[in-house]
Amino acid sequence: MFEFRYFHGTSRIFLDSIIEFGLGGINPNFEYKNLDLLRFLTNEAEKRLLDNEKYHEIRKAVLAMSNQTFSDVILPNGEKFITNYKHDGIYVGVTKGRALIYACRNKYGSEILEHCILLYQIFKEIDENYQLPPELNLFGIEKYVEMEHKPILIEITDVNDNEVETENGENGPKYLNNLRKIMPTLNRFELDVQMAYSNFKLLNPIFIDRMKFYEIEFDGIIGESDFEFTMTEIV
Repeated sequence: MFEFRYFHGTSRIFLDSIIEFGLGGINPNFEYKNLDLLRFLTNEAEKRLLDNEKYHEIRKAVLAMSNQTFSDVILPNGEKFITNYKHDGIYVGVTKGRALIYACRNKYGSEILEHCILLYQIFKEIDENYQLPPELNLFGIEKYVEMEHKPILIEITDVNDNEVETENGENGPKYLNNLRKIMPTLNRFELDVQMAYSNFKLLNPIFIDRMKFYEIEFDGIIGESDFEFTMTEIV
């Protein structure tokens, strides 16, 4: 039976925690109230930033994350796909490329943390004395704003089918068995698309004995022809 490898993109911000507690051992969106902080900032933004251009650039994503739901994204060619903005667990994919791009594109290794920081920066531009509520800012997001955070790619092996479910909540073994059946019938393009959109939520933490860690260096514009990267195994 074909065994899938899984990949997760993050940053060095979360590396020590993942090594110590496993991938999925701690969810900072809940443990450190990052999601509560985002919801607070979003509520403030909806009251005070509706005429702010920078807020409007991220508003759709921020609202979807705050509501923990899915959002339609329309590509320039008119194609529509569903983006998952739920963060009730740790999500992994079966393609290295998509996880790598996620790690490079998300400067802070987390959509929730990144958008908390983006909103915080907008408020600071308006009011240099703006302060976050300490009871929600357990992560101390201010200290990450100016720090350099290398992207990290995590490769996960020996994952049993029943350790995952699809990002839409479907049965993992059923989906993966069907994927194994149709893979030989797909051409390369169809296979690439199918694999790129096969993403899963981990049902249990994955510990260091089943993970490899790679630090990513990259140049160019992500997703464009000049994008180049190197990966160095660490840990």
